[in-house]
Amino acid sequence: MRKLLLLLTLLLSISTYVAAQNYTEVVYLKNGSVIKGVIIEQVPNVSLKIKTNDGSLIICQMNEVEKITKEERYTRDYRKDANNRKAARNTLRGYKGFVDFAYIGDVSDYNASKVELSTTHGYQFNNYFFVGGGVALNYYTDADLVAAPIYANFRANFINKRITPFADIKSGYSVGDIEGVYASVGIGVRFSLKGKKALNLALMYNYQDYDTTDYSYSYGGYYYHSSETWDLQGVGVRFGFEF
Repeated sequence: MRKLLLLLTLLLSISTYVAAQNYTEVVYLKNGSVIKGVIIEQVPNVSLKIKTNDGSLIICQMNEVEKITKEERYTRDYRKDANNRKAARNTLRGYKGFVDFAYIGDVSDYNASKVELSTTHGYQFNNYFFVGGGVALNYYTDADLVAAPIYANFRANFINKRITPFADIKSGYSVGDIEGVYASVGIGVRFSLKGKKALNLALMYNYQDYDTTDYSYSYGGYYYHSSETWDLQGVGVRFGFEF
């Protein structure tokens, strides 16, 4: 029984000591000053000697003291802060991929509205700059035509926050029922998820060069060949997943 009491006393002493290390004594003076540290000497009703956290010794007269309290000690881990900042800077660095779905309404009077499904892959240099390439599948809803743009993609995040505005440019060439130069410009908002994942919502402008060909039959029995270039332009909204 005696050994048990000794063990409990020892554990209580250790717990009290550990708890004390997490608190600091705070002396509030009547003139508004606040002194934090450890009271190393006290003369009742006369004076206090306080050792501050930086090692300084301060002597206060008791008639100058408003009150004495204990407050939880806060020790900042600057090495951990630096590591966290470094990790935040490099969070997105490395391989990155995108899958996007968009609806683009025609604004060029050619009835060239379309839906677009695309996938892009490349390298994220830091939290701000991405370079890659991809392929899209375009279905023109008014003309029942299909095209497949192949493009390079450049993207920039403007800030490094959970919700981040961004802009991107895609430029390449389209093959399929519609062939020609392809370009797309988007500006939107990135909503960060866990890890490197995110959701993206953007407004976009889309350009497609289209070389049309028309054949007509003449009275002389010959086919006459004529071609015309259309500039298909559209604006739309794009929703995507980033990984």
